[in-house]
Amino acid sequence: MRTVEGEITFLARHEDYIGVADVTVVRIVAAAGAGAEKTEREPSETRAAVHGGLVRVDREGVVILAGVAELANEIDVVRARAALKAAEGRLAAGETPAGREVDAATIDVSGQPTPEGALSLALANSPEAAIRRARVRLEAAGAIAPA
Repeated sequence: MRTVEGEITFLARHEDYIGVADVTVVRIVAAAGAGAEKTEREPSETRAAVHGGLVRVDREGVVILAGVAELANEIDVVRARAALKAAEGRLAAGETPAGREVDAATIDVSGQPTPEGALSLALANSPEAAIRRARVRLEAAGAIAPA
C-alpha cells in the first residue's frame, strides 16, 4: 500500500507502525496455510481501493481505518469510469479547488468557513483528487494497469 510517506509492505512480525494511508490500492496477501483452515494452498490475494485513513501494525496484525474502502469485486467499474471521465472534464474546463463550495464540516460556530476546513475540502474535491480516486478504484478492480 501507499502511505503519505511512500510505498510500504508489511510482512509477518513487522515492527509496530502507525501511518497515514494515501489514496491507494491495498494488496492483501494471505500466506499459504493461513486462515481458519490450515491447509497447504497457494497464497491468495485480495485487493481494495482505499481513499486515505490510518494504518496500524502490531503483533496482532494490520488494521486500516478508512472512511472509504472498497473490495475489488464490489467496485462498479462503469461508475468508476464515468467518475474518471467527469473529473477529467472538470480539469480540462479549468476548474480549480478555490471554486468549490464548502460544507457544514468546514463551518465554525459563527457560521463562517474555517480556513483549514475550506482548504482541505476544496483540495479533497478538486478534479485532480477525483481523478486519483477513480483511477485507484479502476486499478483495484483490474480495469486499468497500475500507474
